Amino acid sequence: MKELFALWWPVFLVVGADVIYQICARTLSSHKSPLAALGTTYLVSASLCAVLFEALVPEGHILTEILSAHPAAFLVGISITGLEVGTIYMYRKGWAMNIGFIVYTALTVAALLLAGCFFYGESLSALQFLGLILASCGMFCIVR
Repeated sequence: MKELFALWWPVFLVVGADVIYQICARTLSSHKSPLAALGTTYLVSASLCAVLFEALVPEGHILTEILSAHPAAFLVGISITGLEVGTIYMYRKGWAMNIGFIVYTALTVAALLLAGCFFYGESLSALQFLGLILASCGMFCIVR
């Protein structure tokens, strides 16, 4: 039971956080200055990360860890900014939440399937490829 919880709690955290995120991003899209609101978001996130670091890594030194961060951490920061700015402006341009999210998620899944194959040597089975085609058809039906 413990292993099942350990496997699934991160999934439920991501789903719950993403639902809250999408609702809030939709709200921020009508804000006068969504980029200023996004800056506030990053300040809150940085503060929460510092608190969690202190709680979960009591023997660690946060400044040492920040100064020795892996270069990928900077790319993740750039990527997160792209995700959030893109989402907010997508909603600002009139995308419905239930359609916009599905479109970019489906496109992301397709891109990650290909990235997994080409960059990491992961296999793409015929069944997965069929699933990609079916998901594309489903996305087409939803968007129409």
